[in-house]
Amino acid sequence: MAEKRQVSMTGRLTKYILQALHVLPDLTSERAYQRAAIASQKPYRLSFLYRLLFGATEYNGRNDVLEISPKYVDDRQLIFYLHGGGYWDQPSIMHYRLLKKLADQTQHRIIMPIYPKAPQHQAQETIQWTKDAFLETLEKEQIGANQIVLMGDSAGAGLALSLLQQLRDAKLALPKQLILISPWFDISDTNHEMRAVQPFDPMLEIAVLDLMAAGYQGGLDLDDPLISPLYADFANMPAINVITGTYDVLHPDAVKFQEIADDEGWDVHTTIYPEMYHDFPEIPIPEGKAAIRQMTQLIKER
Repeated sequence: MAEKRQVSMTGRLTKYILQALHVLPDLTSERAYQRAAIASQKPYRLSFLYRLLFGATEYNGRNDVLEISPKYVDDRQLIFYLHGGGYWDQPSIMHYRLLKKLADQTQHRIIMPIYPKAPQHQAQETIQWTKDAFLETLEKEQIGANQIVLMGDSAGAGLALSLLQQLRDAKLALPKQLILISPWFDISDTNHEMRAVQPFDPMLEIAVLDLMAAGYQGGLDLDDPLISPLYADFANMPAINVITGTYDVLHPDAVKFQEIADDEGWDVHTTIYPEMYHDFPEIPIPEGKAAIRQMTQLIKER
């Protein structure tokens, strides 16, 4: 079932600011591609700024798994968050801002693994690494998977669906629910409706996404359900909540996923924000704040 929201003037104006910022790197440049490739080989280091502004810390002594905690903690469940970035980029300051907001409003601790990045590291390695980090978190916390809310944005949302398939196939316990922001459902980017949205999208370019997908896929086909979960079976899975905006080139696949879910009887609910762009809940606009309130309510209700 899909639900639509309204659009604000601030949200519309912010689109033009985002267009000027050029969020994605121009990987069509050999120099930019090589720079990204070198960056993917380096270990992640949590900056002092993110420690200071958002209270982020290393989790369980690991540099590659981070934690953000609220002032008052409700220990009944935990949020396991997979950040976006096309499977290439490390989390941005906007990811940290979003997670701090979610931690404070839900009163839940958030664990964010810094999974291996393409092109140095590819899909099967990244998915296995993420599964291991998830299971290690359960062991460390001494909790069941049904106390975990699995979240992700963009590529991280796709990775969350990959993780869900891995857990199911291994006959392991599944998280309580999934909340996906602007998910990248199909890295083959073959939905022709994406081209109709492209002129309105201030953040993503299909050509750059295709390069990122090629660097991530490894030995898998682009339409393999493990990396393009639009083609996966999500019967008998936890509730999946999707937040998407109509000015996001990934939006058509979110609509398609909801249509498949409706036909198959899966527990999927999509909220559509008109004229909103990729990852808009990370941006301090009325729609972003509304989406955070919506996610907080979902987390507290279940």
